[in-house]
Amino acid sequence: METPRFETILVPIDFSEPSAHALRLAASMAEHCRGGHLVAMYANWFEAPPYFTSGRLDELREEFRESLSSAENSLKLFAGSTLGASNGVQVRALEALPADGIRELALLKKPDLIVMGTHGRSGWNRWMLGSVAERVVRESPFPVLTVRSTPPASIRRVLCPVHDTELSRRALKMAVRIGDCFKANLTVLHVVEPSGSNPVSDLGSWIPTGQRGQCSVRDLVRHGDASEEIVRLANEEQFDLIVLGAPQRRFFEGMVLGTTAVRTVRHAHCPVLTVKAGDSESLSVRLETGADSTKLSPEHAGQM
Repeated sequence: METPRFETILVPIDFSEPSAHALRLAASMAEHCRGGHLVAMYANWFEAPPYFTSGRLDELREEFRESLSSAENSLKLFAGSTLGASNGVQVRALEALPADGIRELALLKKPDLIVMGTHGRSGWNRWMLGSVAERVVRESPFPVLTVRSTPPASIRRVLCPVHDTELSRRALKMAVRIGDCFKANLTVLHVVEPSGSNPVSDLGSWIPTGQRGQCSVRDLVRHGDASEEIVRLANEEQFDLIVLGAPQRRFFEGMVLGTTAVRTVRHAHCPVLTVKAGDSESLSVRLETGADSTKLSPEHAGQM
């Protein structure tokens, strides 16, 4: 049975420690899942004060474009210091607001995966992602893997929460294949909520016999609030990765995620991979077949 090929992995960089964490995990995913290449990107936007003269504005725009060129060199240095000199990472710097730039390049590259670091916040009821990461997770049509802290040296324990939907089955397919890539143990979790549906009968039957042999699989049912139980179990058993189907719905002009997905991504300490209904068809096919003076400061890069 073929394992997924993450042929293109897009890694937004803001030159912070979480960005380095994301780049390391992305490189590990590419290495274990049949190769592929990494694209490290940086985006920033020039907006001058309205009281500047036209001549001064032209000068500032030219300085900004030169800084973008320097940013590409900084990206190469950042990748080298994070992964080593022979890393093969492609770099891109864009003139755009960070979230817009990520979306623009993603639509151009059609990555199989976006891996990005995120700056945490504290408290259960507070938003624990930076504004850029929150928007990318919410709006991206491609799978997004968020990384908050130092990633594991290797993914050995994968948690896949499910409920009785096609999206959950798709997320489970992804989790099984990633489990196979890393020879990891997979726990399939269904949480029965007080106001929710009945337990899913025989979670194991969701995984075809040929796929179940790819990695060690455990079925588990818990009762309570879904997001709380997912995060609690992830912390109790120190999972390396959560793979989660994230339903989307349109709210006015934007997209929002389901409550369970939002809370899990906010509060889980381990990396979380969100799989959505609009995710890349190319990946679905593959699943079936198988620091220097020019370095820009994180405060100018936008908080991810």
